[in-house]
Amino acid sequence: MTWARVLLGVAAGFVICGGAQAADQAPDVRVSTKAPKLEAKPKAELPFFFINDNRITYSWFRGAAPGYTDKTNYNLATYTHFDAWAYGTNLVALSYITTDHSAPTAPCVGTISAPLGQCAGANYASASVHSTLGWNELFDTKAFSVGPLAGISFVAGASAFTGNLLTAPGGNDVTAGLQFTFGLPYKGYFNVSPVFWKTWGYGANVLPFSISGFIGTAPPFTGFPDGIVPFPGSWGFDFNYDMPLGFLPESLQYFSISGRGSIRDFRGTGAYGSIVADRRSSRVTTYSLEPIRVTLDAGKLFWGPQYSHLVDVWAAWKYERNVSGYNERVDPTCVTRGAYNGSCSNNTVYAGISMKLGQDIPGMPAVGSVFGAPFFQRIDNRLGYGVLPNATAPGQSASTLKQVYSFSHENIWSYGTNTFYTEYLRSDRTDPGSPCSTLLNEAAFGQIAPCAGGDEINASLRSTFGFNEIFHTEAFRHGALRNVSFEVGGEFRTADTFLAPAKKAVVAGLQFAFDLPYQGYLKIAPLYYQEWNHSITAYSNIAGNTAAGPGVIGWLPYTGVMPPGFTGTIDGNLHYRPTWALEVGYGMDLGFLPESMQYFSISGRAGIYGPKGNGAYGAYTLPPSMNTAIEINAEPIRLTFDVSKALWGQKYAHLVDAFVAYRYWKNKYGLDDGNVANRSCFFANGTNNRSCTEQTVYTGVSVAF
Repeated sequence: MTWARVLLGVAAGFVICGGAQAADQAPDVRVSTKAPKLEAKPKAELPFFFINDNRITYSWFRGAAPGYTDKTNYNLATYTHFDAWAYGTNLVALSYITTDHSAPTAPCVGTISAPLGQCAGANYASASVHSTLGWNELFDTKAFSVGPLAGISFVAGASAFTGNLLTAPGGNDVTAGLQFTFGLPYKGYFNVSPVFWKTWGYGANVLPFSISGFIGTAPPFTGFPDGIVPFPGSWGFDFNYDMPLGFLPESLQYFSISGRGSIRDFRGTGAYGSIVADRRSSRVTTYSLEPIRVTLDAGKLFWGPQYSHLVDVWAAWKYERNVSGYNERVDPTCVTRGAYNGSCSNNTVYAGISMKLGQDIPGMPAVGSVFGAPFFQRIDNRLGYGVLPNATAPGQSASTLKQVYSFSHENIWSYGTNTFYTEYLRSDRTDPGSPCSTLLNEAAFGQIAPCAGGDEINASLRSTFGFNEIFHTEAFRHGALRNVSFEVGGEFRTADTFLAPAKKAVVAGLQFAFDLPYQGYLKIAPLYYQEWNHSITAYSNIAGNTAAGPGVIGWLPYTGVMPPGFTGTIDGNLHYRPTWALEVGYGMDLGFLPESMQYFSISGRAGIYGPKGNGAYGAYTLPPSMNTAIEINAEPIRLTFDVSKALWGQKYAHLVDAFVAYRYWKNKYGLDDGNVANRSCFFANGTNNRSCTEQTVYTGVSVAF
């Protein structure tokens, strides 16, 4: 494992409620972490949600990447969801992070000694969820609110991280403990949490030398057989605070201060059984601090108190020591030629901007404002878990089991809708993480690999602007036609597999919405589609050469798979040409069933994307074997059973859903399943390996909150 922990710290922050680190740029920790004080506890048999706060944030800072550089540019995009219910709080944080060339993806493995490598900057993604259960709320008492003590809560959480460096940093952790909340002046608060912390890391650099080559662990150290490091449980200590600057004059009441910190104790090497680990790599106590953040409430400043915290602008100071637990003084990651290389600590300023996507904006006009500020009429959030028993991994496996952890957010506002969906997929070992790959003969096609199964995170956003709402008319409602909208959106993907994907895409076009019986809908959207990506197969065969010598930091040069006569691209990036897309979705309750069976609904979706070329750009050339074909990504039908309605009645309809679906994905990722020259879809003898078309049953459960 390289530096999964630091990116979780950077991208996911140090929210105290459970230790699963929430988005570091979470824009309003006053809302996101304080256990609610209930004036009158709702009498509900199941959770009653009375705060639903959602935000998107962009932030930037210049910081270290352990083992790579002491300075790289980080760009972070984050979505955070916070809710309060009868017994506590829930927080979900999702982040997508990009770096510049100083923290490169494959085949470059480091730049401290070879700073002029031309590989593309890496991409990372993280996800975390945590919850609190307040003792006052659980026991229906005020006994745990004494003096400045506002409450005590149980906290628990989990997080996941993955990235597309060749060293494939990744990991998961779980936390559990207590949170003590204290009141501060001006309706501020201070939280402190002692927690138990357990983490599992993954990295190509901890695999045995026989698997990972020069990237891996060299003798006399054995390395970890599958790249997973199961660190022992350890203690942690978290704090955060927030306070409006209420002592300022009325004309300056737009500022607040906040801060947070996280300490994770020594956790050793993670070695077990007969594994022999380098004691210099023993993970030590980590300090991750944001002592102060100053926030300007731009919404209140420009549009008045009713838009308070609709838009926030902030700047903060970040300090980190022994990032990811690497010992600055002795760890080979942090030490180059006997001296500290500066890559395992941070002392920097960073800044960001966030926008609220939530219902609780007091006094927001029902029709918005002259500034177009959104008024949210309905918000729906769901966490899900599912299993794809026969998913595919192009070029790796025609059948790999994938576990799917998902989060979805939908809202309706004054001028349209917003839909955000993200999923974290964990494959079995027939679809391994880096460096195992059939391209390197480290894992036979479809066979169990020595490396652990690969991880990937996908995210998509779609927003609509309804013509009826924009023009204040009903002209675009006729018969079954409900509305015509302008639709825009984006997509992201990264994975820790050897090909090092880094998908970014944008869409724009129209959406036609129709009514179906039983409160159903049908949406058809013809769209413009543009994608950018990355693949190690797009590099030239000498991509590893740098100014430091042949190959990366002096090792043998990278040997790619580029056929003679083609240049490849200098950074492995793919700039696909614009193309068309057609996205269709529908849903309908089975209202024709007898009353005793009205717990079922059906839904489905399909995305059809035109050919997008092979990704070559400028003067660079790529072989015809990389040409793409029409891609069909569809779930023709999903049957959903409303578990909560069946068990607890209409009041809890769709609180808990269980579903079964059929998934069909032809020419997966655009790879041409009919092109015999395509190495991902065909064996060398011309036989289709069946990995570029996916057909599988998909089952799962989801919970609304």
